[in-house]
Amino acid sequence: MIWTVITVSCAPDATDAVTEALLAMGCGGVVLQGNDPVQIQGSLPISSSVAEKVDTLRIHLDRLPEFGLPPLTAPIALHDADDTEWVDVWKKHFHTAKIGNRIVIQPSWEEYTRQADEVVLNLDPGMAFGTGSHPTTRLCLLALEERIVPGMTIADVGTGSGILAIAAVKLGAALAYATDIDPLAREVSEKNATHNGLQGRVLVQEMETFEQEAKACHLIVANIIAQIVIDLAPTIPPRLNAEGIFIASGIVEEYHDRVKEAFEALGMTYLETKRDDIWVCLVFRKMLQNEHTPEGLPALPRGNYPWAV
Repeated sequence: MIWTVITVSCAPDATDAVTEALLAMGCGGVVLQGNDPVQIQGSLPISSSVAEKVDTLRIHLDRLPEFGLPPLTAPIALHDADDTEWVDVWKKHFHTAKIGNRIVIQPSWEEYTRQADEVVLNLDPGMAFGTGSHPTTRLCLLALEERIVPGMTIADVGTGSGILAIAAVKLGAALAYATDIDPLAREVSEKNATHNGLQGRVLVQEMETFEQEAKACHLIVANIIAQIVIDLAPTIPPRLNAEGIFIASGIVEEYHDRVKEAFEALGMTYLETKRDDIWVCLVFRKMLQNEHTPEGLPALPRGNYPWAV
């Protein structure tokens, strides 16, 4: 398949707004590189409507200063790429890396000898977000390493490559429910789960199935963006058991307090914030009993955007 790759360069303060704009235009996910400026890259299958969508994106992003955000640092850049080129890009930038005390992310094209007590995730991200190289993914992995207890049931909302669900099970969780609004991400994450020998323990599901089955979880993780995390907030406590944990990232520092307030308003107890440059990861605990029946679980918000960030 041939893709139009859209690259937007912006100041850190505009990261969330640019990311939401790319998702709203139909990109199944975004890749973020650099700190200042941040380069945000999304892709669309080539079609007759791409030019019109890019023009609309330009008009939208030209208005950033009207909302108190800095303008783009460079014009929007476009180039075409096929699946082979994406693989070459991953091979150039994605290498085996250790995160925390135990987690090792190993690309499928590299060799690695596991050391004692390490959990090795063998990944092929394809077109889905989630290699462990972005600060938000690393922060979520660190939080999972600290919070996973053997036998847990967990849920991963906006799973991307499946990296967080796979890590949770490798760390000891008994079962992980994973979903993503992007069918390509679901396909990639299911392949990665199978490649890691976790079929039957990492359940990659369409949203409707996830909504019915992901309940009484010990832990839920969502590495998306701030506004979508806030939109998700009312759906999280009913899916957690008593004292269940929620881990949220994909969030820039300036949105930290908004996310914190949204979950505290629902009775969640704030536990900690992990930070990496401009990015934050918040951890909450539910303190009340889950009084919702499975039939009463709220639907996840769809909006007009995919989640895989």
